[in-house]
Amino acid sequence: MKKGIKVAILLGLILLGWKAGAFLFFKKEPLNFSGEKILSINDNGFQFLISAKAGTVGELFKQANVEIGQEDVIFPLQDAKLMPGMKIVITRALPVAIEADGRNWEHFTFKSTIEDVLREAGVTLSHLDKTIPSKDSGVEKDVQIVVTRINVEEVTKTEPIEFKTIEKEDKKLKWRKREVEQAGKDGVKEVAYEITYKNGKQILKEKLSSKIIEEATSEIVRVGTKIEVGKSKVGIASWYVHTGTMACASRMFPRGTWLRVTNRENGKQVFVQVNDYGPQRGTGKMIDLDSMAFKKIASLGKGVIEVKAEEILE
Repeated sequence: MKKGIKVAILLGLILLGWKAGAFLFFKKEPLNFSGEKILSINDNGFQFLISAKAGTVGELFKQANVEIGQEDVIFPLQDAKLMPGMKIVITRALPVAIEADGRNWEHFTFKSTIEDVLREAGVTLSHLDKTIPSKDSGVEKDVQIVVTRINVEEVTKTEPIEFKTIEKEDKKLKWRKREVEQAGKDGVKEVAYEITYKNGKQILKEKLSSKIIEEATSEIVRVGTKIEVGKSKVGIASWYVHTGTMACASRMFPRGTWLRVTNRENGKQVFVQVNDYGPQRGTGKMIDLDSMAFKKIASLGKGVIEVKAEEILE
């Protein structure tokens, strides 16, 4: 009997010891990754391995002096705990400068083409707008994107048709007198234009069509050709440097007087107005003509010619 009790007690102690050992063996302990870890970083396509003791992704970037921009995207997030062999991906936002619609600003993007960047930035392009670089170009860091707005519109305007002036000689009307026989009146036409604007400024205007709404009425002017002559003189004429007027200098006729000067050799005539006093006495010359007036009745190479000067009465 005593022997059986002893065996039972012994078996109980063995069973209790096995349970205690099993509890110690299978008890879960927290994993500890505070030591050195080998990690993989993909920085915008550039991949490299790094060894670090950091606990989180953010701590790793600080220890490794990896700068992260405000617009950059990181996976996993910076507060994620580091695990051995973890892969960390950094996608960099590219800074670009945009000039459009009178504004300049900086924009950060992950887009691959200029057109996509502009769309992302809220810049809508029409089929006529131009960009530098071209809208299908790839995006590079710090690229300068300039948008040129091209607008084309068709407009229709009414415009005047200027009347023509028709001159009719009148032998009964004194020379240089003019009388309007029929008043002129502008006409009206309707003109269609295609106007091209570059950034709001007109750069091209093409006429598309024109339609007359009202014909213009010509002005008819009678021009007097009747000449009444006062005193006349015969003498020598010379010329002086051109002043741009049909003028002459005379001692015999007062300033403001109009003269008809005739070259006695060839009969050619010119009308001039006295605007100066001359020629000097003792030169043997009666009148000095502006070179432009002299050339109408003789060549400048002549130097001097014999003329008849007649006062025109107005």
